[in-house]
Amino acid sequence: MQNIKGVLVSMLLLAGILAGCNEAPAENKGSTTEGASTSAVNVDATDWPRTFKDALGKEIVIEKKPEKIASLWYFYPEILVALGEPPAASTEKEYLSSLSYLKGKLDSAEELGNKVSPSIEKILSIKPDYILATEHHEAVYDSLDKIAPVITLKYKDIYEDWQYGLRTVAKIIGKEDEAEKVIDKMMKEITTGREALKSMEGETVALILSWDGKTFNVLGEGNPVYKLAFDKEKGLGLTPDDTYTGKNNEFTTFEGMSTVQADHIFLIGDITKKEELMNNLKQSNVWNAMNAVKKGNVYLMDNSAITGGPLAIEYALQNILSALRKL
Repeated sequence: MQNIKGVLVSMLLLAGILAGCNEAPAENKGSTTEGASTSAVNVDATDWPRTFKDALGKEIVIEKKPEKIASLWYFYPEILVALGEPPAASTEKEYLSSLSYLKGKLDSAEELGNKVSPSIEKILSIKPDYILATEHHEAVYDSLDKIAPVITLKYKDIYEDWQYGLRTVAKIIGKEDEAEKVIDKMMKEITTGREALKSMEGETVALILSWDGKTFNVLGEGNPVYKLAFDKEKGLGLTPDDTYTGKNNEFTTFEGMSTVQADHIFLIGDITKKEELMNNLKQSNVWNAMNAVKKGNVYLMDNSAITGGPLAIEYALQNILSALRKL
């Protein structure tokens, strides 16, 4: 029996070598992760069981490809959809389904309620294979862990780096190769866009977010849309208005932003309420005196842009390019 096994192994090895000789060299995937290779990605994608170490240091043995995932934070469904694997259930489903790139993509998913305090009963009823959580679920962790293995990832790590989030979730579900395809496609689009916008060098841009038309935030470092717009290597390399710096700049009235003198403003909010928002702003002397407003360089962008996942980045990219390429 041992001799037969040895012969079979030798034949398989020989077949593999011959097949490799007949294949053309694999193209470089352009991955931004140093040391990553196409072969490693493809092998990992079919390698079960696998052990995944989460943000809590817990090692989870994933016996086979997960079929039913319960998502407890808003960026997970977006990442899973980008990888072609929508979740079986998600918190904030109603809101997420309103985002332009998730419309119709979460129809089969169960609603789990609030992202911080999801319905334990509902999660129990769907019997998920795994639960994707963040550090914000510490209070319900023990209850969740009794239902299914909980994989915890840090909110900030994923929100501030869409590539990291995509790759990390891909490792959990065995879609590493698909993740690299998404990243390669996006980075090519970003690079092309950066070249197309070089003529804008020196013109400043501000990103302003308002959920209710009353409170405004000039987005700063740490926000994924900010990085997309201004990063010189992984973004479009635009020039930010340096009036406000740091992570976040919040104002309870528009008068507080009177010193923002960017040449261009992207106003991010609920696009369904844009008419009401713009009518209110047009009645403000402060708004009308702003540099970008006087130049007619104000562009509206839906809050679909700010979830931090790959589809949000793609949405924001297309909006920014569509607005500025016309200039």
